[in-house]
Amino acid sequence: MLLKRLLLLPVGFLFVIISSAQIPWPGKKCAVVLTYDDAIDQQLDNAVPLLDSLGLKATFYVTAFSQSVQKRLSDWKKLSVTGHELGNHTLFHPCIGNSPGREWVSPENNLNNYTVQRMENEIRMTNTFLQALDGKTKRTFAFTCGDMKIADSSFINGIKKDFVAARAVRNEMHKINEVDLYNVDCYVVNNNSFEEMKAWVDKAIETNSLLVILFHGVGGGNGLDVSLHVHRQLLSYIKQNEKDIYIRPMVEAAEYIREWQTRDWQIKAQQTATQFDHQHMMKQLGITTLRPGANGGDPKAVNAANYDETKANPYPILPDALTFKNGKKVITVKDWWIRRKEIIEDFDREIYGRVPANIPKVNWEISHSIDTSYEGIAAIQQKLTGHVINTIYPSVTVDIQLTLVFPKEVKQKIPLVMEFTWGNFRRPGDTSKINTPEWQVSCLKRGWAFALLVPASIQADNGAGLTKGIIGLMNKGEHRKPEDWGSLRAWAWGASRVLDYFETIKNIDAKKIAISGHSRYGKAALVAMAYDTRFTAGYISSSGEGGASLYRRNYGEITENVAASGEYHWMAGNFIKYAGPLSWNDLPIDAHELIAMSAPRPIFIGTGDKGDYWADPKGMFMAATAAGPVYKLLGKKDLGATEFPKLETGFLDGDIAFRQHKEGHVMAPNWIFFLDFAANYFK
Repeated sequence: MLLKRLLLLPVGFLFVIISSAQIPWPGKKCAVVLTYDDAIDQQLDNAVPLLDSLGLKATFYVTAFSQSVQKRLSDWKKLSVTGHELGNHTLFHPCIGNSPGREWVSPENNLNNYTVQRMENEIRMTNTFLQALDGKTKRTFAFTCGDMKIADSSFINGIKKDFVAARAVRNEMHKINEVDLYNVDCYVVNNNSFEEMKAWVDKAIETNSLLVILFHGVGGGNGLDVSLHVHRQLLSYIKQNEKDIYIRPMVEAAEYIREWQTRDWQIKAQQTATQFDHQHMMKQLGITTLRPGANGGDPKAVNAANYDETKANPYPILPDALTFKNGKKVITVKDWWIRRKEIIEDFDREIYGRVPANIPKVNWEISHSIDTSYEGIAAIQQKLTGHVINTIYPSVTVDIQLTLVFPKEVKQKIPLVMEFTWGNFRRPGDTSKINTPEWQVSCLKRGWAFALLVPASIQADNGAGLTKGIIGLMNKGEHRKPEDWGSLRAWAWGASRVLDYFETIKNIDAKKIAISGHSRYGKAALVAMAYDTRFTAGYISSSGEGGASLYRRNYGEITENVAASGEYHWMAGNFIKYAGPLSWNDLPIDAHELIAMSAPRPIFIGTGDKGDYWADPKGMFMAATAAGPVYKLLGKKDLGATEFPKLETGFLDGDIAFRQHKEGHVMAPNWIFFLDFAANYFK
């Protein structure tokens, strides 16, 4: 199930996850787990008060039949109430006897006299006892004396399902990807100095590792002791450095590690599948190598991204949108609609791919409808699922996810703004409040509806997912051919199916529907706007290469980036050719012609300043300008300028609009300007 969810994730989101994996602990440099073994009185009397005063939580591995548990059961029970874990340390603490240093092991508690079944039974009995104390069903186990076998048989495999993790006894620490959750190493405290133990913590911070510390006696109670003073020094040091240390009981740390390791494995599996699919397409095209993309992270790299305008236009002459392939000029409006078909053919074959014929019907279902409010505006929110009939290949299921919100008091058909949504994806560990975007409130204040379409529910945003989603359904699980559609065209197809649904809704004016999107979803919004003439207006935000920015520009992201394994799935396989044997100038079309395909309908192209240069703001402006002659031919106003505007002084009076805000790669600052722009056409 997790693999399926990851296959749907956008590559940018996976980059966030992978970046988080490089420093794996949530917002921290390492993890420290404090553990106390054997249920000793001094742990209750000396360790617990200090832990609680510092706000630190630990795991106490309880031997259920210990003297302290028998005499002070209520005190041990209180630990779980205050956030500590009661871990399982067996019923009687059996260890392997008959060896030097183990003379204290009694015959009845000698593991040499146990069977695996007896050990499992006693461990499970201890779990039952601990659950009666704390009411919890999830906990961790600690091997007694570090002994993991009875004779030559390991007993952990039989009880793995009973525990989140199991702690061993070995003075080692490991990075998160190296941790064996059923053999977690720890450092045993044996009358160590503060300096020695501080070095453990410092090493964990330096190496981004998991450090588990095992205490027995605290100021007495066991020969494996730590003095009260040193214990206080160590815990205080850990507390002082909690900005760098993820401090949790073992059960919480283990659950986090399991989630991270599973996610890491799934990401690597996705990357492997993506690389295979990319190579499969290159083999179909007869290509063995590609030119490297621009490096946006290292300005000193040989292939560093160019941000110098004097080097940005190696191919200044663009294809003429108003010239037929036979050289004839487009003179009349009728001519344009014929020429437009030629442009569509080029985009279908070389850029975005062909949509298959006879795609199955989508059946829409309202799964959830509630009365709600947005800043005091009464509204109805509906969750919808568009089920694509999959009888042609039942192994692939496509359920399009859509949220529709409209004012509660609707007395007439109202306009709607639809966004390809990024959703509420959050970095691991982010618990900050999610606020309602201002543009959504503004739509409701204007008496409009808004809708949020989840692109990944239509088609995954990675190459590994191309055998699934709507593309995989139509290809019956097989890999694409060079002219087959990519994710951008698939997302646009999904938006059109939503528009089909809106045409059946009595309170939505299907002739007043705007489409919007940001970044890769800005590309999708532009493709949707270009191909489906039913969309009334479009807000295309920071769409960059593959969207509104000219392919022939060398500024920020370039064709080679989009053709590489991280982004090729957006496009038709044929697009890869232009990063290998062919050049950008060999493309039969360019982005200005995609914008021109939206004519005569209004389109707003937005971008940001610093932080958005990768999307090439000027390249998008130049494309908007070059689309102008088509708009003028159709009796509409072009951009009205050829000079790049000053920051936040956009051109908003034509049917093509452009504005660059002063923030970075974000959509929000231009929303109000687009809504005002769209309002002129929603009257």
